[in-house]
Amino acid sequence: MKIWAAVLAASLTTILAPAQDAPSATYHGDELFKLPGLFWDDTKALVQTPGGWSSRDWAQAGLGATAVLGAGLLLDHAVDQAVVRSDHPSWRDTARNVAQLGGAGGLVLIGAGYLGSSWLGWDQARALWTDTGIATALARAGAFAVQVAAGRNTPSADRGTDDFRPFSSQDSFPSGHAAQAFAMASAIAGHSGSPWVGAAAYGLAGLVGLARLETRDHFTSDVLAGTLLGTAIGRTVVRVNQDRRQGAGPQAEISVAPVWGRTYHGLAMTVRF
Repeated sequence: MKIWAAVLAASLTTILAPAQDAPSATYHGDELFKLPGLFWDDTKALVQTPGGWSSRDWAQAGLGATAVLGAGLLLDHAVDQAVVRSDHPSWRDTARNVAQLGGAGGLVLIGAGYLGSSWLGWDQARALWTDTGIATALARAGAFAVQVAAGRNTPSADRGTDDFRPFSSQDSFPSGHAAQAFAMASAIAGHSGSPWVGAAAYGLAGLVGLARLETRDHFTSDVLAGTLLGTAIGRTVVRVNQDRRQGAGPQAEISVAPVWGRTYHGLAMTVRF
């Protein structure tokens, strides 16, 4: 699966390299040693984003929350029981492989895409994989925080749909795989000028969500919540970084250097804004 992810990364890098106008030639913020600073800037921007929401944005957020709640009440039990009735070992194995696009396979894809585009000197493609990687990291972090707070059990535990134990080891809500897959898809779609590429990216992300249902790792509402979370984060990261590449804002710089003395040694981190 990881080999295929690397091959897919190389293919997507080739397809997407000419898909958008080139960013400013003076922008070098996607270079490897500057990624920690860019990640820090994007984290701050993401946290501050709700403060600038319009009434329409809040309405959309409310609609998403309502959809997740509705899925929990109407679909969670029914869909899980349908999965149980149609269970087949070969389907589970396929689902586990597909789900890797929202896990380790997706990380290989991002890494191969970033390194390949950097080596080839394709700045547009490198910007795409930079945003995809940051969006993935933030989506995973956000999903993990909610998982810890919610503490929902997985369908495979057979404890029903309302087994929530906050701050326990239960981590069903939301789906981290779905959050990662849709963060990747929204970042790719945000950079691509082709609707077909965007449709393919979202289609693959949707398959990841379905795969997590098939393996009974998540309920329908878990996957839907992860979908909304990942999509929102991916779109925000692309918007913020595209603005920055056009000179709209500063970037933090983080450097790490070894320090030592007669009685101490370690690393010093410097952050410049």
